Amino acid sequence: MTVLFLSAVCVPAYADMDMIPYTQYASGGTPTDLEAVILFENSNKTFTKYQVAYTSCTCRGPEKNFRSVMYIELLNTKDTPEEAAIRQISLGELDGVTVGMWGDSNPIMGHPDYTAEYMDENLVQKLVGTTKAQYDAWEGYGDLIDAVEPDAVSGATVSVSNMTSVIKALFQYHADKYYS
Repeated sequence: MTVLFLSAVCVPAYADMDMIPYTQYASGGTPTDLEAVILFENSNKTFTKYQVAYTSCTCRGPEKNFRSVMYIELLNTKDTPEEAAIRQISLGELDGVTVGMWGDSNPIMGHPDYTAEYMDENLVQKLVGTTKAQYDAWEGYGDLIDAVEPDAVSGATVSVSNMTSVIKALFQYHADKYYS
């Protein structure tokens, strides 16, 4: 019989993880205050890497809903926090390593063409280069960041709004920590 011992040093305590409040939207834009969990944060002089877990969609039964994990890099070197931008972002693989997870239906319910790969190309990668100022101007459910083409994500309002809400909250956390 093999016995496995885990040291407390190897397993991070949940209490040590930072939480960021964000508005989570259900179908029709019904808002709920939730918290995303920063699973990983690593800063260097140019940018900070984050992995953030959040609830994307609660429109279906619990057997179809999972937490999304977003890997995102935010720049540290801009003159003001409003100019800080997304350097890189993924909800899947990056250079052959799984760094995130698309936690929504694949494809999105009612949209057979909206696979995780489609959303990566038409939503996620379009966010590279967007700034905190753009997220600060975001008006909430149904509104889009300028970089995203409305026709490309029409009908994915819940997923898009929740991802945008989490990024907005993360930018504020980033500004408070690295620009104060």
